Amino acid sequence: MAIDENTVREIVRKELESLLISSLTSAVRELQLLIGDVKERQKAYEQWVEEQKREISELREVTAKLVEGFASLSSVTTENTNAITELRKVMEVLVKQTEENTKAITELRKQTEENTKAITELRKQTEENTKAITELRKQTEENTKAITELRKQTEENTKAITELRKQTEENTKAITELRKQTEENTKAITELRKMVEALAKQTEENTKAIAELRRIVAKLVKAVEGLNRRVGGLENTFGLIVEDYIRKDLILWFQSKGTEVKDVRPKTVKVGSEVMEFDAYIEVGNMVYVGEIKATLRKRDMFKLKTKVDILRNYLKDKEVVPFIVYRLKRGKPEELGKMLNITVVKYMKGGYFEER
Repeated sequence: MAIDENTVREIVRKELESLLISSLTSAVRELQLLIGDVKERQKAYEQWVEEQKREISELREVTAKLVEGFASLSSVTTENTNAITELRKVMEVLVKQTEENTKAITELRKQTEENTKAITELRKQTEENTKAITELRKQTEENTKAITELRKQTEENTKAITELRKQTEENTKAITELRKQTEENTKAITELRKMVEALAKQTEENTKAIAELRRIVAKLVKAVEGLNRRVGGLENTFGLIVEDYIRKDLILWFQSKGTEVKDVRPKTVKVGSEVMEFDAYIEVGNMVYVGEIKATLRKRDMFKLKTKVDILRNYLKDKEVVPFIVYRLKRGKPEELGKMLNITVVKYMKGGYFEER
C-alpha cells in the first residue's frame, strides 16, 4: 500500500492549522470586542441593559463556536490518529521514511501545545468576562430594585397628582396660558433684569418678591390650591416693575403722536366719595390723557377704566378726557373690547416700542 507521506502530513497540518487558527482568531476578536464594549460608559440605562443582553448573546455564540471548534479538532485528531496508525504500518515497510514522519509528528505536537496555551488563555479571558458579567448582573438587579421603588413612588405621586388635578381645573387653564406666554415672559424678564439694576430703590422689595416666588414654585406640587394667590403676587410684582418702566417711555410715544409731554406721572383723583387712581395722568391744554398700565391686560381692566373715565368726564366737563391703556401681556382679546369702549389699546413691545392695537 503506497501512501505519499508528504501529502498526508500536509493535509493533516493544513486541516489543523486552518481549523485552529480560524476558530481562535474569531474567538479572540469576539472577546476583544466584548471587553471593549463592557468598558464603554453606558449612554442610557435602557440602552445599557440591551447592550449587556446583546453581549451575553454574542458571548454565548462565541462559546458555541469554540465548542464546535473543539469538536472539530477532536474529530480531526481522531482522523489524524487513524492516519498515523496507517503510517506506522507503512513505516514498518518504509523504514527509511521514519525520521521524516517523526519530525512531522513533533511539529504537530508543538503546534498542539501552542494551541493548548492559546486555549488556556482564552479560558482565563472567558472566566474574567464571566466575572464581569456576574458583576453587571448584580448591578442590574440593584437597578431593577431601585426602579421598582421608583415605580411605587411614582404610583403614589400619580394618585396625589390625580387628586390635585380634580381641584385645579381653573388653575390648569391659567397655567396653560402662562406657559404659552413663557417665551415672551422670559424675554421680558431678561429686559426687566436690566431695568431692575437701574431701579435701586425697588431692589429690596423685588428681591423679597422673587424669594417668595421661588418658595412658591418649590411648593407648587404640594400646594396647588394656593396657586392663584401666588400667581397674583407675581403679577403684582411684575406689574410694578413694568408700570414704572413703561411710564418713562410713554413720553416718547406722546411725542411720536405730536403731543409734547415732559412728564408722565400717576395721579389720584377724588370726585365726591369716589377716589380714583390712574397710572398715567397728563394734562395738555384742554386735553386730559388718563391711562392704565398693565403687565397682563384682561377685559375687566377695560371695564374698570371705562367706569373711572365716565366719572371723570362728568367732573371735567370743560375738558376732553382721552383714555388709553398700555399692556405687556394679555388674556383673551381685550383689543376688540377697547374699540367698543373707545379706549386706545397700546402694546408695549420689546425694545421700548409701542404698537396701537
